[in-house]
Amino acid sequence: MREHLELYAAFKGVEEHGLKKKVDKMLYEIELIENQNQLANTLSGGQRRKLSVAIALIGDAKVIMLDEPTSGMDTTTRRRFWEMVKQYKEGRIIILTTHYMDEADILGDRICIMTP
Repeated sequence: MREHLELYAAFKGVEEHGLKKKVDKMLYEIELIENQNQLANTLSGGQRRKLSVAIALIGDAKVIMLDEPTSGMDTTTRRRFWEMVKQYKEGRIIILTTHYMDEADILGDRICIMTP
């Protein structure tokens, strides 16, 4: 899993001298530091979702798209994720799709509701 984050951070232009520190910080924030050496295909569904979010957020991209990032997460993990997104949204555009109206209300500066 660490290798995934290192690879995507490198793709996104994180300089090599700061790479380990950024990856460590992200692993800590998504609460997977103890699983850092696990293969991604051995992670649970919720852990894979966390890894996907970490990949999206690492590297200081100005535009981030998250498609139902909390789907399958328990309530406590979802709320921690919300705090993390609030922290990372400064100076960025985050486009987030969700079925949870409370999530949209808490995280969204602007909300668009789509119906069939």
